[in-house]
Amino acid sequence: MNYALRSAFLLVVILLVCTADLAAQPIGGPPPCWPPPCIPVDGGLGFLIAAGALLGGKKALELRRRSNSSK
Repeated sequence: MNYALRSAFLLVVILLVCTADLAAQPIGGPPPCWPPPCIPVDGGLGFLIAAGALLGGKKALELRRRSNSSK
């Protein structure tokens, strides 16, 4: 076997082994806690938006102070 064919074969084997356990849906059906109250998306998303707003405000304030001091 030449080098390119051996490399391609090895790549295919590795990909097949790595993707053997992947599935789009769980095999046993839906997860045990499916209703929306069981999914905590809102709390974490609110903190992420608040942190982004604070970081953006801090960067804007630094930029304003830096532009005022250079004048």
